[in-house]
Amino acid sequence: MFLSLQNKWKMLRKDEKGMFTIEASLVFPIIFITTIALILFSLVIYEKVVIYQKAQLIAERTSFTWDNSYKDFDTGEFPINAYTTMDNGDGLYWRTNFIGKQFIEKVFPNRLKGAGDDKIERARTEGSAMFTSGDVQIEEPSALGFDRRVKVTVNGNLKLPDFVDLLADQEFTAKTSASIKDPVELIRTTDFIVHYGKEVMGSITSN
Repeated sequence: MFLSLQNKWKMLRKDEKGMFTIEASLVFPIIFITTIALILFSLVIYEKVVIYQKAQLIAERTSFTWDNSYKDFDTGEFPINAYTTMDNGDGLYWRTNFIGKQFIEKVFPNRLKGAGDDKIERARTEGSAMFTSGDVQIEEPSALGFDRRVKVTVNGNLKLPDFVDLLADQEFTAKTSASIKDPVELIRTTDFIVHYGKEVMGSITSN
């Protein structure tokens, strides 16, 4: 009897019928779970990239339209009678007033209303319209420095299934910044330095 059982066991080991079903039942769940995990991971990355791209776009448009409050937030166009130096524009000395306001606020904490406040308020309104599914915060740039930057913080929820909360937090914060584009002020500052540089050099050589 023992020999008969041993022979049957040897025959069963040599018989490959049903091996594919057994192997598939062991391997398929691993492949399925791995595939689902990769898909969910890709969705999380995609949603984060979308929020970050919105934040970067808001920062770029804010910095591009900073030199003229009447520039279109999407295209940069503005009416012909809304140049900065015209009566309908921001005014010839809005930059100087903006610098002075920031200096005064360091001594006196009371808020002063100026062109910079109007620009930031407009940027926040336009930015919130671009990203309605979250909170948009825009930090006023510094008045001084060669690389003045607009800083934007966007808080949004990732559009993912509810069960993904077990794997990742659906709240995401993106922080970005963009340099102020103000070619008029750059040209004016360059001319100022060149002009008074020549005056100083002339006075030195004359003495």
